[in-house]
Amino acid sequence: MKKIGLIVMLSSALLLSACSNNEGGDSKVEKEGGQKTVVISVMRKDRFLETAARQFEEQHKDIHIEMKEYKAPEPVAEGGMGVESISLGDVEKYVQSVTTQVISGKGADLILMSELPQDKFVAKKLLVDLNDLLSKDSSFDRKALFSNILQASQDGDGLYAMPLSFSLSLFQGNTELLKKSNISVDVNKSWSWSEFKDLAQKLKEQGDAEKLISLDPLSLLFDFIEDNYAQLVGQGQPNFDSDLFRNMMTDIKSMYDEGLLSDGMSFDNSNAAFQMVNVFSPEQALTKPQGMDYYQKPNVSGQKFGTPFQPTYSLGINSKSDVQQEAWAFIKFLLSDEMQASPNLTGIPMNKGITDKKFKETLQKIENGTLETMIPLDMLPDGETVKKRIEAVEKLISETNFRRSSDMKVITIVMEEFNSFMSEQKSAEEVSKLIQNQVKTYLNE
Repeated sequence: MKKIGLIVMLSSALLLSACSNNEGGDSKVEKEGGQKTVVISVMRKDRFLETAARQFEEQHKDIHIEMKEYKAPEPVAEGGMGVESISLGDVEKYVQSVTTQVISGKGADLILMSELPQDKFVAKKLLVDLNDLLSKDSSFDRKALFSNILQASQDGDGLYAMPLSFSLSLFQGNTELLKKSNISVDVNKSWSWSEFKDLAQKLKEQGDAEKLISLDPLSLLFDFIEDNYAQLVGQGQPNFDSDLFRNMMTDIKSMYDEGLLSDGMSFDNSNAAFQMVNVFSPEQALTKPQGMDYYQKPNVSGQKFGTPFQPTYSLGINSKSDVQQEAWAFIKFLLSDEMQASPNLTGIPMNKGITDKKFKETLQKIENGTLETMIPLDMLPDGETVKKRIEAVEKLISETNFRRSSDMKVITIVMEEFNSFMSEQKSAEEVSKLIQNQVKTYLNE
């Protein structure tokens, strides 16, 4: 087998946070005019946060929002700028830099947590429990937000990072293709990877090259780690030297060896029977081509635990910041109707009313033929189909109770060792023990 590279898989994680994160500067209070400065740590500035900062400052003359990015965009072509200039090394350096600064008491006031090991920050008491601020702020309408997402965003009993928006992690299935293959999958059913393997085998036996399972081994393992991170790295105690992890590695290799997974991601997904998708917006959720449906992703046990979600923006307040109230005021502003409705906000808005409004606006545009999209008009669903999809996606959101999380350093360790297992240089037991020791060393740093 060819060695599986890290770049393709990790690029999807970076895309989730093209909106995010940086090298923090010291929090400070400016004396002139009594204006206070709130410093935000971001990997890279983006239009949503920059626009929000300007609008917030117009309404709060006594507060200045300062963003310091860890890595500014570099030209990738004449006159061009590109997020692809962010490398895995950049992310690792950023994580190390911000973590070191916050631990030393010199970090930013607000921290975008997308690439950061939130569990380590919480364990070291580096973040404010936002529940304390919520309980003391009668002006904040908690009921306006998706309560289940808010609850699932907690670490234990504390809310240490406020999600502003989120994406859903799902399977997208070609319903028409499955029907022609006499295969039935319940869109509401929870199923195991073993059941998925049986289904993939049936597709292969039919011998139709178009009946693709658009998944590769690295993508599958990456997804497995994020969905099971609490079991694998819970409370700072690694659990990779376990049957849970070894069995998943073995299952992935077995599916690859049997030709059920491809060596590298397929980008011709129009014919794929199944593919993993991350739903980043209400419009995206509704405009998938006719004949496609969302399914629950398979999991290890096959038991129902809700559609996994991942915050696309998530802000934590440094516990050592001296402008915590001002930082909280900015978070509240980002959750306001005005900012949640911003076209620059990546992800499904946390504000229930705004998300509902965006669903209705997308439906109206499709019915009127005014929706601007890359999808050919003849492939767009009709109005009745969109109405059914709205109900289906709203149901998926309402059942979401599981936050995907990970630590990019842990992911890197796992992926590098996984290659040696896939190429049969090392056994599953050898690899799991190596990963266990390396992750344990890292977590104890």
